[in-house]
Amino acid sequence: MRSVIHNGHTIQIPGMTVSGREDVRYDGAVVSSKRSILGATHVFDVQEMGEPVTYEVRLGMRWHGLTGWAHLKRNGELLFTDR
Repeated sequence: MRSVIHNGHTIQIPGMTVSGREDVRYDGAVVSSKRSILGATHVFDVQEMGEPVTYEVRLGMRWHGLTGWAHLKRNGELLFTDR
């Protein structure tokens, strides 16, 4: 699990699991849940300081299939990637 802290909020991005379940968490609460073997895109909306914010989390497998990668965007701006 990767954790990214931005503006005092914690976004937790799951790693790849055998079950394929992906739970994205925002401040500890599950905001998106999907099942995927090769990765999926999670989009969720929250309010931060009275403003609407859209987060996008893209998950995928590396070319060798042993580990995954993640991208995190906030209102279209890249905050984190380990690809």
